Amino acid sequence: MGIVRRHSIRFSIIYYLGIILGYINTILLFPNFLEADQFGLTRMLLSVTIVISQFAQLGTQNMIIRYHPFFGKKILGVGIIICSLGLFVTLSLIVVFQQSILEIYNEKSPLFLEFFHLLIPFSITMVFFNLFDTYLRTLYKNIFSTFLSSVLVRVVWSALILLYYYEYLSFEQFILFYAYAYSIITILSLIYIKLIGQLTLTIHFNKDEYGHFKEIRSFSAFTILSGLSVFLINKVDILMLGSIEGLETVGIYAIASYMAAVIVVPGSAIARTAQSIVANAFKQENYLIIDNVYKKSALHQLILSAAAYILITLNYLNLMYFLPEEYHSSFTIFFYLGFSKIVDTGLGINGIILINSKYYKTDTIFSVVLLILTVITNLIFIPLLGGEGAAIATMLSLIIYNLLKYSFLKIKMSLDPFTPKTIVAITICLLSFIIPYFIPVFNNIFVDSLIRSSLMVSIFVPLIYFTKISTDINELIDQGIRLLKPNK
Repeated sequence: MGIVRRHSIRFSIIYYLGIILGYINTILLFPNFLEADQFGLTRMLLSVTIVISQFAQLGTQNMIIRYHPFFGKKILGVGIIICSLGLFVTLSLIVVFQQSILEIYNEKSPLFLEFFHLLIPFSITMVFFNLFDTYLRTLYKNIFSTFLSSVLVRVVWSALILLYYYEYLSFEQFILFYAYAYSIITILSLIYIKLIGQLTLTIHFNKDEYGHFKEIRSFSAFTILSGLSVFLINKVDILMLGSIEGLETVGIYAIASYMAAVIVVPGSAIARTAQSIVANAFKQENYLIIDNVYKKSALHQLILSAAAYILITLNYLNLMYFLPEEYHSSFTIFFYLGFSKIVDTGLGINGIILINSKYYKTDTIFSVVLLILTVITNLIFIPLLGGEGAAIATMLSLIIYNLLKYSFLKIKMSLDPFTPKTIVAITICLLSFIIPYFIPVFNNIFVDSLIRSSLMVSIFVPLIYFTKISTDINELIDQGIRLLKPNK
């Protein structure tokens, strides 16, 4: 786990900086400087673009990680060709069916119709940025691309909303530049690949490499649905809320969804690096490494993600203090979404293992089940409970999806992420939540947050450290203690 830990730490530092900037944008600036439907529009444009990009990528993200050990840097040229084809087909279909799509949002989200055309440039730049980011991940060089997507693009969005607030930009100009911001980080990531000497667009392959192309076609065809379904579950709730409830509800839901996204940061950091390690381990048929990474990733993701969930839950209302009143009701939505994230990260890298194994087709089947289940549950719960219904639908779908993957890996590959340490970790998390939760509420939000957070940390960190359930986390704590000690 040495490589995973080092890259996870660097990734987390940058990503958490991005989270702070995201909090400034999503919680402080956008909701206060924009009307609720205007804020909902920014979330809709981003969510729809993410869905379009998943269609257009045609499974290239998983394909690049799985086959980079066989093709080396030639895999980038293959990815560019596939993404270009996928964009042409996807955007052509959107143009053809544009009127039918717009009719879905005509009644509840008319503002979305005015800026629908911006989805095309937004999608093109996002597809190629995702491609370059994935390629850099296989090289263990994704820190720069993480900085671009987590920090730089959010700095640009902060500048844009401030320019709009001080009337240097009209709302139409703000939305235009908001959509085009991804072009900046896409170009910079391509330049970085060139600078590190990893840019090649060659399509010349040797005999052994050609032998993998038939397998690539089959793999990509199945993983398109798999990757799309996983991303859709994080966005279909917003898309359906936009058509059923309207952009104002989307804005409220987006606040809770953003706060829940913070929870998966440690898991994302671990998974991004672990995916390349697992792909190489399967090539070498080293199942001991896979089992070790599976167990450690599940434990670490559970500990770190649960800590983030507890801290946010304890302080949620204080965090919402600076928002308009209509956003304060988003706590229940966050609670359900956050719990679903804990389940998702706490079960480790089950999806990564499946998609890099010979059972990758099974992952596609499970993902399609997830997609169908998500749509059905949202259709049931959104009309009944609005935003809370969408959160419940997402939670139920993710729990079932992860239990399916967990059961399959246990039965077919004898892999299980859980150990006795898992029970210890869950117990520590419960104690760290229950005690601070029941202390009296202080009138001053800063004092209240400080006391609750300090109490939680003072319970959580020592228990994690002295139970020694993770040598990696203990080493990090020891390093922190050494840094705090004065030099003699």
